[in-house]
Order: sequence, then C-alpha cells, then structure tokens
Amino acid sequence: MRYLLAIMCALIFFPFNASSASFPPFDSVTISGEVNTKYSKVGLFESGSSAEPYKSEEVLNNNGQYSISIDIPSDMRKKSNYYSADMRFWGDTNNNGIKDKGEPRSACHFIMWGPSAKQVSLQVYKGKKYTIDSPYFNYDYK
Repeated sequence: MRYLLAIMCALIFFPFNASSASFPPFDSVTISGEVNTKYSKVGLFESGSSAEPYKSEEVLNNNGQYSISIDIPSDMRKKSNYYSADMRFWGDTNNNGIKDKGEPRSACHFIMWGPSAKQVSLQVYKGKKYTIDSPYFNYDYK
C-alpha cells in the first residue's frame, strides 16, 4: 500500500507528459527512385569507409530503379542527439556484396532522425538536404 501511495504522489508532483516522449513520425521509410545505371546496389553502411553494408538491395540495371526500406531507428546508428543511416549506391561489378576499391560509388546519403526535431531527412554529403514527410520518399540520383 505504501508503494502505491508513493507512486501516486510521484505522478502528482512529476506527471508523465506523453507528448514529450520521442517517437519517429513513422516506423520506417522506403526510399525509391532512379539512379545512374552504373550502380547495381544501394546499401546502408556503418560509415562512408565501410566496405560491407548491413542492409542492401539490388538496382534494376535496365532502368536504374531502386527501393530500400529503412526501419527507424533500428536500421540507424545512434549519434550524440540523433540517429543516422549512411546510404550509398555502388556498382558491385563482381557481385560479391562488398564495396570494393575501383567500383563506382556515390556520395554518402545520410538518412537522419532527430527526436528533438521530430522529423526525418535525407542529407547528401556536401549537397542538398530534403525533409522526408511520409513513409514513402522518391529520390532520384543521376
């Protein structure tokens, strides 16, 4: 009984504010579009220097169509006050699933979610930033 009374007092003096809890605006985002046909895969990497993706999808070489789903935040890496996934396109010429030296590769594309900002965005390395407002985002990289 004392524990119940203590919990009730704590809730009265320190109420839980559900609106302050940080949840992504959607559970996952599927990014799709067209990419230069020199790229055969799109993947998520630990960092730009990583050779092996922890998640990857094939690019349809005949027309460069791609699609990759990113679970928020489980497919992302925790940074200081946000989550990020490093997405890259690359030409897996020997089809070994690894980004080898000499294979064509794109700039890093950072998919980020900042709990305090309550938004998801795509930031091209040294390039444009896009706000992702829905679970489906069209992005062409040519």
